[in-house]
Amino acid sequence: MSIVHDKGTRILQPLNVCFLPTLMEAADLAGGTAVIIDILRASSTIITALHNGAKRVIPCGTPDEARQIRQQSDADAVLLGGERGGVLIEGFDCGNSPAEYPARRVAGKTIAFTTTNGTQALLKSAAAETILIGAFVNRRAVIDRLQLDQCAVHLVCAGTNGVITGEDVLFSGAVVEALQKSSASNISDMDRWALNDSARIAQGYWRQIMGENTDYDCAEKLSSQIESALRETQGGRNLLDLGYDSDIRLCSMVDSIGMVPMLNRKNGGLSC
Repeated sequence: MSIVHDKGTRILQPLNVCFLPTLMEAADLAGGTAVIIDILRASSTIITALHNGAKRVIPCGTPDEARQIRQQSDADAVLLGGERGGVLIEGFDCGNSPAEYPARRVAGKTIAFTTTNGTQALLKSAAAETILIGAFVNRRAVIDRLQLDQCAVHLVCAGTNGVITGEDVLFSGAVVEALQKSSASNISDMDRWALNDSARIAQGYWRQIMGENTDYDCAEKLSSQIESALRETQGGRNLLDLGYDSDIRLCSMVDSIGMVPMLNRKNGGLSC
């Protein structure tokens, strides 16, 4: 896709949203940057763990794969983290709550991590050139990182058990909105992005939920708005039913962490 300017033809940079991993062909991500989004809670938990000093987080497809990583390592150096059905896996050290990964527990540790949806979305995105982890807690850092890329960007929503979730779509819309606003304010970046239909839908959802006059400069107010929205999503209601009310607040703390986890192909781990 291209657009004609006075000085010639400019190729637009694809900005794609995928509402579920099952709705994309893995090969379509080749050569691009994939941002894995599981707001409630895998993305938020991974980012928090690394921010609090974890050495790396290794995404695993199954609990047995995570256990095998610990068996092959110094047991004291590896924590098992994750959930199935939203609850702690039997025999694991930590679940899938950001609150379970404080510095005193995770600093210097490798975390073998497996979840129902988030790690599965990451593994499905293996064909991407670069794999990043995004959530509201590192929203600004993700946006700044994506502005540096010159390849296709794919925002991959994990969903819940094969169903689209509002919280993941809302974050995707926030990123699309911010990238478009940034390009509109920079003459050299005008008309930079080519949105797919899902990206336009996600952007519209963000605007609908947050309003046209969102105050981006007040993190406290923005976090409160996001928290209210997340409580109304199916993912938020699931957490309320499980008694994880406080996790919704933790996952809504917009721009509280200034780092973006990236997958290291050599060791198979996420680090910053």
